[in-house]
Amino acid sequence: MSDALVTIGDEELVRRFKGGEEKAFDELYGRYALRLKRLIIYSLGDVDESEDVLHDVFMRVFLHIDSFNTDMAFSSWIYRIAVNCCKNYRKKHSKDMLTVGGDQMDGINSPDGSPEELYLRDEDLREFHRAVDSLKEKFRTVFLLRFDHGMQYSQISSILECPERTAKWRMKKAVEKIADRLKSRNVV
Repeated sequence: MSDALVTIGDEELVRRFKGGEEKAFDELYGRYALRLKRLIIYSLGDVDESEDVLHDVFMRVFLHIDSFNTDMAFSSWIYRIAVNCCKNYRKKHSKDMLTVGGDQMDGINSPDGSPEELYLRDEDLREFHRAVDSLKEKFRTVFLLRFDHGMQYSQISSILECPERTAKWRMKKAVEKIADRLKSRNVV
């Protein structure tokens, strides 16, 4: 990637790509691929399938870049595409989906502590992932965007095309449902 492109904002990169500068798209890919892949993995619970969905996201961005309004935030637009691709994938493959707490997510914890502590932390983490996975799609998506990606509610509401108050309510409900499940399983 060109060092000159690193300092340019997303929307300017889109303008440049629309103008024929292909390296601008490479820069956008570099900025968003890992973050989107993480969202997709958490949403689908399957590392292998996340590659296909990530590819689909960037294909859609590439094919529909002309429809993007550069007066808007590119990050909201690309996250909306990723969320929609995850929804589409889940609908299409709902019968054979793995859960977020499945074996695909093992190894996220740090290796500090005794074997007993590691086992308990791993079990707690798996139960947390199961709790997140048990949420309805609209709650899980808000939770992942806020908790895992640190997004503001204004950006989440833009991505999900809902009022900011609705995004906040969904986050509140997601946290309540996760906490209730973890309490019922004696995790917290």
